[in-house]
Amino acid sequence: MKWILLSGILVSSAVIADARTFYTPEIRCLNDHTIPFIQSDIPPKKVVDDAYVKCQPELNEWMKLQEPLPDKIKQDMRKQLYDFYIRMIEIRRKYEAEKAVEAAR
Repeated sequence: MKWILLSGILVSSAVIADARTFYTPEIRCLNDHTIPFIQSDIPPKKVVDDAYVKCQPELNEWMKLQEPLPDKIKQDMRKQLYDFYIRMIEIRRKYEAEKAVEAAR
């Protein structure tokens, strides 16, 4: 019975907890340094490049965790993460522009 109660408390606390607490440090940092600039006129590549500079300590830790992986996989993972942030900004800007056009009609 205690285990059921304890399980219920743990599940409840997980639901109540801020979703950001489940992000890894490098993702939290990259989000903090890219998402606020979605509405800006700064080119997406520059936003992501600047975020990568600011998040270098977190990214270095992430890269240390990847050391056992083959080089090809490490390179692919890093490129995919970088490309993801550029695409995210581009897609969000496109969506916001389309939404503004719709609202103007």
